[in-house]
Amino acid sequence: MSEALDYLLKVRKDAIEPYFQFLKEGGKHLDDKTRSLLSVITKVDAKTEAGLKQYLKRALKQGNSADEILDAMLTCMPTLGLSKIIWAVDIIIKMELPEFDPDKLGKIDKGKKKQSKKKQWHKVTSIDETKEGVSHHEYEGKTCFVTREGNDFQVFDTICPHKSANIPCDAIDGIIVVCPMHQWKFNMENGECIEKGNQQPLNKLEYKVEDSYLCVYS
Repeated sequence: MSEALDYLLKVRKDAIEPYFQFLKEGGKHLDDKTRSLLSVITKVDAKTEAGLKQYLKRALKQGNSADEILDAMLTCMPTLGLSKIIWAVDIIIKMELPEFDPDKLGKIDKGKKKQSKKKQWHKVTSIDETKEGVSHHEYEGKTCFVTREGNDFQVFDTICPHKSANIPCDAIDGIIVVCPMHQWKFNMENGECIEKGNQQPLNKLEYKVEDSYLCVYS
């Protein structure tokens, strides 16, 4: 979120908050992957650099490939125009995201369809073994943070939204998690960035409790 929007939320909260609620309700039937992809397109159309960087990373985390993001922009060329797409690609190049390595993109028409890894439910930990507060868990080659308060749980990805660094288990300090790369601090009651960062939260994972196990959808 920009400094200007932060300012308006402080001085005109009653006017601005309904706008954000409208955007949320307007897309409530979209899955997270589609919603994040559309957010990238709107930021390109508005030529909002900070927003583009934020939602580009979010789109990747929600399962969109770099090829899918580029295809979405090119498909929307009639409304975006080539100049906005070039502007966006210039920013993407400067971000040096490994997903957009040109040597790895566009190689999908040699008789094989590109296989994207679909999300599925994974067992993370037994409920009986999940302590109160914040804990770090590994599951099937992935990691997550679990916040427990009684029988209420929240699950967050361990990937920092800043430079996509994996936040380790020793980064937990009470209810706070600190990314060791640039000291971004996150409140694990809601995943929000509270210090050093630009208001990008940790990615929240969908979870369910099944047969006394905490399971996440990733």
